[in-house]
Amino acid sequence: MIKLYSWFVLAIVLLIVTNVLGRYFFDIRFDFAVDVAPQLYSVLIILGASYSLSKGTHIRTDIYWKNFSDETKAIIDYIGYCLFFPAIGVLTYISILDTWRSISIWEKSSATMSQLIIWPMKVGISFGLILLLYQGYVEVRKLCLRL
Repeated sequence: MIKLYSWFVLAIVLLIVTNVLGRYFFDIRFDFAVDVAPQLYSVLIILGASYSLSKGTHIRTDIYWKNFSDETKAIIDYIGYCLFFPAIGVLTYISILDTWRSISIWEKSSATMSQLIIWPMKVGISFGLILLLYQGYVEVRKLCLRL
């Protein structure tokens, strides 16, 4: 997973650098780079969210968190996941419906004249949200074992 994430970052950096160098030194704009970089970035963020959840590196207020007992931490996490699942579940459902619609109409980007298809980005976002839900389920199972 981390290697895939690294390749996404490298692709984004290369696309942006190519576009900037082309514009400033050769007076050429690369529409492909303008379209694809944000698409890769959006997939990168959603995949990063599930990876972050799996490693336990999401944000907490450590000033208060370190003073709680393990059982209190587990209860707080459980309440957080009770809010997490409905919100991310609805977001995933809407994302899957939008992805299906995008594929069926062969939706294209209107950001540049090249008008690249954008359904691969939407598939990546939907996949990332499914991974996020799955990782949330794994984390809740870990919490149940701690309680």
